Amino acid sequence: MPVDTRCAAVLAGTALLGIGLDQATKAIVVATVEGKPPIPLIGHVLTVHVSRNSGAAFSFAPAETVLFTCLAVAMAVLIVTKVPRLRSAGWAAALGLLLAGAVGNLCDRLMRAPGFGRGAVVDFIDLQHFADFNIADSCLTCGAVLAVLLSLRGIPMTGQSPGHAGRRPG
Repeated sequence: MPVDTRCAAVLAGTALLGIGLDQATKAIVVATVEGKPPIPLIGHVLTVHVSRNSGAAFSFAPAETVLFTCLAVAMAVLIVTKVPRLRSAGWAAALGLLLAGAVGNLCDRLMRAPGFGRGAVVDFIDLQHFADFNIADSCLTCGAVLAVLLSLRGIPMTGQSPGHAGRRPG
């Protein structure tokens, strides 16, 4: 089955944009804000404050950094293997967002202290009464929400509805 170039372009473009924004914003805040007092953007509701997270969302399991590194690699590989079968631009966007989130945080885990595969993720978006997060985390969340919505609407990833799998057209 030939690759749907439109879907591949949507997935790749979404992923590259998300990874680029994530890594650029992290580099900027680490260079300019880390070690300084939080910067209020919208009163006390939204501030920029650099923190490091060796765990998963909400600082879950901080001692399992290597596990989260392996899961991010597995997720990225799984998404890339779906590209040849992908026939939905919506699913391409969802998978591109998920790939951006996984790879964005994976870059931190691979290249930041304390060492390769064990690095802490840079978080800097601080919403009052909520966990700190970053652009990669936002991509993961938006990609997951989009995937759920596409699933609930019955939109198939491969272009065939579940009830028609394996059937020949007319």
